[in-house]
Amino acid sequence: MFILSLQLNKIKIKKTYVLAIIIITLIAIPLIDLIRITNYKCFSSLPQNKTKNFAYKIYYDLVNNSQNIDWKLLDNDLEYIKQQYDVSDFYIATIIRILSDYPSEIPYEKKEQIKKTLLGFRYWMDEPGENGMCYWSENHQILFASAEYLVGQMYPSEIFTNDGLTGSEHKVKARKRILDWLEMRWKFGFTEFYSNVYYNEDIAGMINIIDYADDETLVKKAEIIMDLLLYDIASQKTGNMFVTVSGRAYERNRKGGDKISSKRITDYLWQNKLPLTPHINFCLMTSKKYKVPQVIIEIGNDKSSVVIKQSNGLNINQLREEGYFGPDEKSIMMQWGMEAFVNPAIIGNTMKYIRKNNMFSNEFLNPIKYFDFTFLRLFSLEGALSRIVNPQENGAAIQKANTYTFKTKDYSVYSVQNYFPGNFADQVHVAGMNIDSSFSVFHSHPAITKNTKNQSPNYWVGYGRLPHVAQDSSVSLAIYNLPSGKAAMELDMLNYTHAYFPKEKFDTVIINRNYIFGKKENTYCALIGKNSLYFAKNSTDDIIQNGRETYWIIEAGNKEKYGSFEKFREKIINKKISFDSTNLLLTYTSIGKKLKLQYCGDFTVNGSKVNTNYPRYDSPYIKAKFKPDSLEFKFNNKHLNLNFSKSERIFN
Repeated sequence: MFILSLQLNKIKIKKTYVLAIIIITLIAIPLIDLIRITNYKCFSSLPQNKTKNFAYKIYYDLVNNSQNIDWKLLDNDLEYIKQQYDVSDFYIATIIRILSDYPSEIPYEKKEQIKKTLLGFRYWMDEPGENGMCYWSENHQILFASAEYLVGQMYPSEIFTNDGLTGSEHKVKARKRILDWLEMRWKFGFTEFYSNVYYNEDIAGMINIIDYADDETLVKKAEIIMDLLLYDIASQKTGNMFVTVSGRAYERNRKGGDKISSKRITDYLWQNKLPLTPHINFCLMTSKKYKVPQVIIEIGNDKSSVVIKQSNGLNINQLREEGYFGPDEKSIMMQWGMEAFVNPAIIGNTMKYIRKNNMFSNEFLNPIKYFDFTFLRLFSLEGALSRIVNPQENGAAIQKANTYTFKTKDYSVYSVQNYFPGNFADQVHVAGMNIDSSFSVFHSHPAITKNTKNQSPNYWVGYGRLPHVAQDSSVSLAIYNLPSGKAAMELDMLNYTHAYFPKEKFDTVIINRNYIFGKKENTYCALIGKNSLYFAKNSTDDIIQNGRETYWIIEAGNKEKYGSFEKFREKIINKKISFDSTNLLLTYTSIGKKLKLQYCGDFTVNGSKVNTNYPRYDSPYIKAKFKPDSLEFKFNNKHLNLNFSKSERIFN
């Protein structure tokens, strides 16, 4: 009995010992992980002191036959590239054009300095080294791949000092990424849809392939995707201003006006004006090979009233069926191009790719290091943690956008239909109106208070919470449903929405309780809110509407339809509006129709449910499904026929 008791005690001691070891292990491993994680290096994306870069200017001066090229100015760019700061790929794109078009103009010493810099660069995330550059957004992907291919083509037998591969080997690597990128755009459109910022960089990456690549397949496919990009601009611009809903838009790109960078493109293509200042998109004007199909010019000149429906990109829940769901290179290009890094369905892939390529030290990716705990990796719990913590970045993914644009000769009204109501959005723009070619108006829920420094989201960029938006013809409806407090990791939660409505840019502005009207020449605009509208303190362009369960209605008109501005105002005020703030149901009778929008529910017109899940293209110029075999654009007896798989491009 005594012996049995001793044995039982020994077993109990062993169990206690084992349990203690387990507890110590469970505590020690996360602590060791935390120490390791907090000691990760972090490479800054930008230099501590702002520097001036001159590649654009030197190329611009060369094109314009300047006799006073100061080649020492290029030292700034080369040092910037050598240090591998963010947007180095922008400057490399222009340096490639200088090397290709003006080789005899470059002093020998400078040419050797350029060569050394380009051979030592880190062209993709899988190469050795660490830096703070953004490689993964849609525009950067094509710029890096284009640069790698063309620099490899320039120096085919040279050893690239960063990874020991030859130029020819780099060409092979880059060619695959170029083809993958172009194929994604053909099948699904641009993730950064209608971005009047980043279409500039897409152009720079593609035009270099078109002008200089020695591979005719790459050239032809790049021309095809360039056509699709320019069609987007032609079909969405109002007059000469390319502002519309967008996957990525900053403040001035939402507000419109003369300062948007895409104006150089619209000036050149539709006004026959060359730019007076350097810019990355100057390359489009200097291309010797790419010819803009005339049908695109004709579409851009169309002044008739048209409805343009289009679908761009993929939803996260479509990635698996489309073959972009793994941690492989092609899938990561799609996933990270969507900015879906920490989404619960994607974060496992993100962590595998970051670990594989030693990228926690990248400034943009560094915050994700807090998912790099051993137990999360061993038991594949990253997705579960992301779902529980629900960081604001989960809503940053740019997903499928079903866009609706109503254009006339005087204005356009545009929406992304039913785009993830209630989500956070980093840079997406989902509703607005263009006042001829002058400026835009739009509403949003600011993510943070005014004058708080943050690139995005901020007071005028992105959304704290997205509205449910639906549009028919010249009327856009939007319902906001704001929570009573912010989430654990949210920047802020403001209990009001606001609108950009620049009083000084209109000829006339009238506020009548929850209505605000604006007139600019022949264009009339009405914004209607649930609650009273008023200009923010010390502001003439910021209209505030207090409240968490609210709506905004944008309705456009012109002199041709309504006659006087007074008649427009009178008709708008007399239109029936009802809003059930409990069930979040908005009803508005206008344009001879009864429009009903249920938050996170159906949009109906005269009792019929509207299908807002669009095909790839649905406009007077083209109709096509997703992943088309071929595309045909037609207008004014001009046509453009494209077949991506056959690399065919035919136009008159």
